[in-house]
Amino acid sequence: MRPEILEQLKQLNTREFEEGQIIFKEGAEADDSMFFIVSGQVGIYKNRPDGELHEIERYSPGSFFGEMALVGNQLRMASAKSLSAGTKIIVLNKAVFLKLCGTNPQFVLNMLKYSVSRLLAAEDKLQKLKEEKNAI
Repeated sequence: MRPEILEQLKQLNTREFEEGQIIFKEGAEADDSMFFIVSGQVGIYKNRPDGELHEIERYSPGSFFGEMALVGNQLRMASAKSLSAGTKIIVLNKAVFLKLCGTNPQFVLNMLKYSVSRLLAAEDKLQKLKEEKNAI
C-alpha cells in the first residue's frame, strides 16, 4: 500500500495487539472489517486436521488482510495473529471502505492490484504443489 494512503488511513480506528494475540480466528463470524498493518507483523494461519496452526502467510507494515470480509458474508477463512509486541493495525469497516471507493479511486485501484498479485502468487504455489504431487 502506498505510504500516503496508509497515512490517510491512520485517521481511522487503530488497535494495538501484543505478540501472540489473536486478531480473529478461522471459522469466526466475519464482522465486515479488514485490517491494515501500521507497525509490527501479522501471521495468517490455517487449522490443520490435528488441531495445530500452520502459518500460510506473514504480513508487515503497509500490508492488508481480512479483505474477504468486505465482499462476502462468510466465516473467516483463516486465523490472524500478532507476531510482534505493539503491533498497530487500522480497522477498516465496510461503510468506510465504500466511502473511500467513492472519494479515492486510487485507493481501490491499489487494493485491487495488490489483491491480484497475491492471488497470482497463491495460484503459482498451488501449481507447484500439484507438480510436486504428480512427480511422486
